[in-house]
Amino acid sequence: MPRYLADMTWPEVAAAVADGATTVILPLGATEQHGPHLPLGTDTVRALALAERVAVHLPDALIAPPLPVGCSDEHAGFAGLLSLNTATLVQVIIDCAGRMAAWGVRRLLLLSAHGGNDQALAQVVTRLKRELPDLLVWSPADLLQVGAGVLAIAQADGLGPEAVGLHAGEGETSEMLCLRPDLVRRAAVAPGYTGDMEAIIATLQAVGLHPVTPNGVLGDPCAADAARGARYLEAYAAAIAMELQL
Repeated sequence: MPRYLADMTWPEVAAAVADGATTVILPLGATEQHGPHLPLGTDTVRALALAERVAVHLPDALIAPPLPVGCSDEHAGFAGLLSLNTATLVQVIIDCAGRMAAWGVRRLLLLSAHGGNDQALAQVVTRLKRELPDLLVWSPADLLQVGAGVLAIAQADGLGPEAVGLHAGEGETSEMLCLRPDLVRRAAVAPGYTGDMEAIIATLQAVGLHPVTPNGVLGDPCAADAARGARYLEAYAAAIAMELQL
Protein backbone atom coordinates (compact mmCIF):
# COMPACT_ATOMS: atom_id res chain seq x y z
CA MET A 1 0.00 0.00 0.00
CA PRO A 2 1.42 3.45 -0.90
CA ARG A 3 2.64 5.59 1.96
CA TYR A 4 1.74 9.27 1.57
CA LEU A 5 4.15 11.64 3.25
CA ALA A 6 1.50 14.26 4.00
CA ASP A 7 -0.64 11.70 5.87
CA MET A 8 2.18 10.66 8.21
CA THR A 9 3.34 12.14 11.51
CA TRP A 10 6.98 13.06 11.99
CA PRO A 11 7.68 10.07 14.30
CA GLU A 12 6.15 7.80 11.67
CA VAL A 13 8.39 9.28 8.98
CA ALA A 14 11.46 8.92 11.22
CA ALA A 15 10.58 5.29 11.93
CA ALA A 16 9.98 4.57 8.26
CA VAL A 17 13.35 6.06 7.29
CA ALA A 18 15.05 4.04 10.02
CA ASP A 19 13.43 0.93 8.52
CA GLY A 20 14.81 1.75 5.07
CA ALA A 21 12.20 4.04 3.51
CA THR A 22 14.79 6.40 2.06
CA THR A 23 13.19 6.92 -1.37
CA VAL A 24 10.71 9.72 -2.05
CA ILE A 25 8.60 10.02 -5.19
CA LEU A 26 7.74 13.63 -5.95
CA PRO A 27 4.86 13.90 -8.44
CA LEU A 28 4.82 17.06 -10.55
CA GLY A 29 1.71 18.25 -12.30
CA ALA A 30 0.34 21.50 -13.67
CA THR A 31 -2.69 23.78 -13.60
CA GLU A 32 -3.49 24.48 -17.24
CA GLN A 33 -6.21 23.98 -19.81
CA HIS A 34 -6.94 20.47 -21.05
CA GLY A 35 -9.55 21.24 -23.64
CA PRO A 36 -13.21 21.91 -22.89
CA HIS A 37 -13.72 18.46 -21.37
CA LEU A 38 -10.89 17.86 -18.89
CA PRO A 39 -10.07 19.79 -15.70
CA LEU A 40 -7.11 22.11 -15.26
CA GLY A 41 -5.63 19.69 -12.74
CA THR A 42 -5.44 16.75 -15.13
CA ASP A 43 -1.65 16.47 -15.07
CA THR A 44 -1.57 16.60 -11.28
CA VAL A 45 -4.14 13.80 -11.05
CA ARG A 46 -2.13 11.74 -13.54
CA ALA A 47 1.19 12.41 -11.80
CA LEU A 48 -0.12 11.15 -8.46
CA ALA A 49 -1.69 8.11 -10.09
CA LEU A 50 1.60 7.23 -11.76
CA ALA A 51 3.46 7.72 -8.48
CA GLU A 52 1.09 5.27 -6.80
CA ARG A 53 1.66 2.69 -9.53
CA VAL A 54 5.44 3.11 -9.48
CA ALA A 55 5.40 2.80 -5.69
CA VAL A 56 4.12 -0.77 -6.10
CA HIS A 57 7.59 -1.53 -7.47
CA LEU A 58 9.25 0.53 -4.70
CA PRO A 59 7.98 -0.78 -1.36
CA ASP A 60 10.42 1.48 0.50
CA ALA A 61 9.13 4.66 -1.16
CA LEU A 62 7.20 7.54 0.35
CA ILE A 63 4.98 9.62 -1.95
CA ALA A 64 5.31 13.36 -1.47
CA PRO A 65 2.37 15.70 -2.10
CA PRO A 66 2.20 16.53 -5.80
CA LEU A 67 3.31 19.98 -6.93
CA PRO A 68 0.17 21.28 -8.70
CA VAL A 69 1.75 24.21 -10.58
CA GLY A 70 4.46 23.79 -13.17
CA CYS A 71 5.89 25.56 -16.21
CA SER A 72 2.87 25.96 -18.48
CA ASP A 73 3.20 29.23 -20.37
CA GLU A 74 2.62 27.42 -23.66
CA HIS A 75 -1.03 27.46 -22.58
CA ALA A 76 -1.24 31.25 -22.40
CA GLY A 77 -4.48 32.51 -23.91
CA PHE A 78 -6.67 29.96 -22.14
CA ALA A 79 -8.48 30.90 -18.93
CA GLY A 80 -7.38 29.37 -15.64
CA LEU A 81 -3.66 29.12 -16.29
CA LEU A 82 -1.30 29.04 -13.33
CA SER A 83 2.38 28.82 -14.18
CA LEU A 84 5.88 29.24 -12.79
CA ASN A 85 9.04 30.48 -14.40
CA THR A 86 11.55 27.69 -14.98
CA ALA A 87 13.95 29.13 -12.39
CA THR A 88 11.18 29.23 -9.79
CA LEU A 89 10.22 25.59 -10.22
CA VAL A 90 13.89 24.59 -10.17
CA GLN A 91 14.41 26.37 -6.86
CA VAL A 92 11.24 24.92 -5.29
CA ILE A 93 12.41 21.38 -6.07
CA ILE A 94 15.98 22.12 -4.95
CA ASP A 95 14.71 23.55 -1.67
CA CYS A 96 12.47 20.54 -1.03
CA ALA A 97 15.23 18.10 -1.93
CA GLY A 98 17.58 19.71 0.56
CA ARG A 99 15.06 19.32 3.36
CA MET A 100 14.40 15.72 2.37
CA ALA A 101 18.09 14.87 2.45
CA ALA A 102 18.32 16.39 5.92
CA TRP A 103 15.84 13.86 7.35
CA GLY A 104 17.28 10.86 5.59
CA VAL A 105 16.16 10.65 1.98
CA ARG A 106 18.78 9.04 -0.24
CA ARG A 107 16.89 8.68 -3.53
CA LEU A 108 14.49 11.15 -5.14
CA LEU A 109 12.29 10.22 -8.08
CA LEU A 110 10.93 13.26 -9.91
CA LEU A 111 7.82 12.04 -11.67
CA SER A 112 6.34 14.72 -13.93
CA ALA A 113 3.17 14.24 -15.97
CA HIS A 114 3.58 17.61 -17.70
CA GLY A 115 6.02 18.06 -20.56
CA GLY A 116 6.52 21.74 -19.87
CA ASN A 117 8.41 20.82 -16.69
CA ASP A 118 11.18 19.05 -18.59
CA GLN A 119 13.59 21.97 -18.87
CA ALA A 120 13.31 22.67 -15.15
CA LEU A 121 13.82 19.01 -14.27
CA ALA A 122 16.96 18.78 -16.38
CA GLN A 123 18.39 21.75 -14.49
CA VAL A 124 17.35 20.25 -11.15
CA VAL A 125 19.13 16.98 -11.87
CA THR A 126 22.32 18.82 -12.88
CA ARG A 127 22.29 21.05 -9.82
CA LEU A 128 21.49 18.32 -7.32
CA LYS A 129 24.31 16.15 -8.60
CA ARG A 130 26.61 19.04 -7.74
CA GLU A 131 24.97 20.38 -4.59
CA LEU A 132 23.74 17.13 -2.98
CA PRO A 133 26.04 14.43 -4.37
CA ASP A 134 24.84 11.87 -1.82
CA LEU A 135 21.26 12.15 -3.07
CA LEU A 136 20.48 9.96 -6.06
CA VAL A 137 18.09 11.87 -8.31
CA TRP A 138 16.22 10.39 -11.24
CA SER A 139 13.66 11.82 -13.64
CA PRO A 140 12.05 9.86 -16.49
CA ALA A 141 11.56 11.19 -19.99
CA ASP A 142 8.58 13.41 -20.72
CA LEU A 143 5.46 11.36 -19.98
CA LEU A 144 3.37 13.45 -22.36
CA GLN A 145 5.31 12.07 -25.30
CA VAL A 146 3.40 8.95 -26.22
CA GLY A 147 5.54 5.94 -25.33
CA ALA A 148 5.91 2.79 -27.37
CA GLY A 149 3.88 0.76 -24.88
CA VAL A 150 0.97 3.19 -24.97
CA LEU A 151 1.00 3.38 -28.76
CA ALA A 152 0.98 -0.41 -28.95
CA ILE A 153 -2.09 -0.54 -26.73
CA ALA A 154 -3.83 2.10 -28.82
CA GLN A 155 -2.90 0.43 -32.11
CA ALA A 156 -4.29 -2.88 -30.90
CA ASP A 157 -7.60 -1.07 -30.38
CA GLY A 158 -7.48 0.53 -33.82
CA LEU A 159 -6.27 3.97 -32.73
CA GLY A 160 -3.37 5.89 -34.23
CA PRO A 161 -1.07 8.50 -32.64
CA GLU A 162 -3.11 11.35 -34.14
CA ALA A 163 -6.06 10.25 -31.98
CA VAL A 164 -4.08 9.44 -28.83
CA GLY A 165 -2.57 12.88 -29.15
CA LEU A 166 -0.18 14.87 -27.02
CA HIS A 167 -2.61 16.89 -24.93
CA ALA A 168 -6.20 16.15 -23.87
CA GLY A 169 -6.57 13.63 -26.67
CA GLU A 170 -7.72 10.05 -26.40
CA GLY A 171 -4.74 9.13 -24.23
CA GLU A 172 -5.16 11.59 -21.39
CA THR A 173 -8.94 11.45 -21.62
CA SER A 174 -8.93 7.67 -21.26
CA GLU A 175 -6.66 7.98 -18.23
CA MET A 176 -8.95 10.55 -16.62
CA LEU A 177 -11.99 8.37 -17.33
CA CYS A 178 -10.15 5.70 -15.35
CA LEU A 179 -8.99 7.97 -12.53
CA ARG A 180 -11.62 10.70 -12.15
CA PRO A 181 -14.61 10.08 -14.42
CA ASP A 182 -16.57 12.60 -12.36
CA LEU A 183 -14.31 15.37 -13.70
CA VAL A 184 -14.66 14.50 -17.40
CA ARG A 185 -17.23 16.67 -19.17
CA ARG A 186 -18.39 14.05 -21.64
CA ALA A 187 -20.80 16.38 -23.45
CA ALA A 188 -17.90 18.70 -24.29
CA VAL A 189 -15.59 16.04 -25.76
CA ALA A 190 -14.42 17.11 -29.22
CA PRO A 191 -11.34 16.61 -31.40
CA GLY A 192 -8.71 19.29 -31.74
CA TYR A 193 -5.60 19.22 -33.90
CA THR A 194 -5.32 15.68 -35.33
CA GLY A 195 -2.43 16.03 -37.76
CA ASP A 196 1.19 14.90 -37.40
CA MET A 197 2.02 15.44 -33.73
CA GLU A 198 5.78 15.31 -34.11
CA ALA A 199 5.66 17.91 -36.91
CA ILE A 200 4.13 20.61 -34.71
CA ILE A 201 6.29 20.32 -31.59
CA ALA A 202 8.60 23.16 -32.64
CA THR A 203 5.60 25.33 -33.42
CA LEU A 204 4.03 24.57 -30.05
CA GLN A 205 7.25 25.53 -28.31
CA ALA A 206 7.50 28.76 -30.28
CA VAL A 207 3.92 30.06 -30.17
CA GLY A 208 2.04 27.82 -27.74
CA LEU A 209 -1.11 25.77 -28.25
CA HIS A 210 -3.73 28.44 -28.84
CA PRO A 211 -2.75 29.29 -32.46
CA VAL A 212 -2.56 25.57 -33.32
CA THR A 213 -5.67 24.28 -31.56
CA PRO A 214 -8.33 26.82 -30.52
CA ASN A 215 -10.04 24.34 -28.19
CA GLY A 216 -6.72 23.32 -26.60
CA VAL A 217 -6.84 19.67 -27.68
CA LEU A 218 -4.03 17.83 -29.48
CA GLY A 219 -5.68 14.59 -30.54
CA ASP A 220 -9.18 13.16 -30.71
CA PRO A 221 -10.70 12.19 -27.35
CA CYS A 222 -13.96 10.89 -28.82
CA ALA A 223 -12.91 7.23 -28.56
CA ALA A 224 -11.60 7.52 -24.99
CA ASP A 225 -12.20 4.50 -22.78
CA ALA A 226 -11.60 4.03 -19.06
CA ALA A 227 -10.33 0.45 -19.34
CA ARG A 228 -7.81 1.51 -21.99
CA GLY A 229 -6.77 4.38 -19.75
CA ALA A 230 -5.97 1.93 -16.97
CA ARG A 231 -3.79 -0.03 -19.38
CA TYR A 232 -2.01 3.16 -20.45
CA LEU A 233 -1.19 4.03 -16.85
CA GLU A 234 0.13 0.55 -16.14
CA ALA A 235 2.26 0.69 -19.30
CA TYR A 236 3.80 4.00 -18.20
CA ALA A 237 4.49 2.66 -14.70
CA ALA A 238 6.02 -0.53 -16.06
CA ALA A 239 8.29 1.46 -18.38
CA ILE A 240 9.46 3.64 -15.50
CA ALA A 241 10.09 0.62 -13.30
CA MET A 242 12.07 -1.02 -16.09
CA GLU A 243 14.17 2.10 -16.61
CA LEU A 244 14.83 2.19 -12.88
CA GLN A 245 15.65 -1.53 -13.03
CA LEU A 246 13.16 -2.32 -10.27
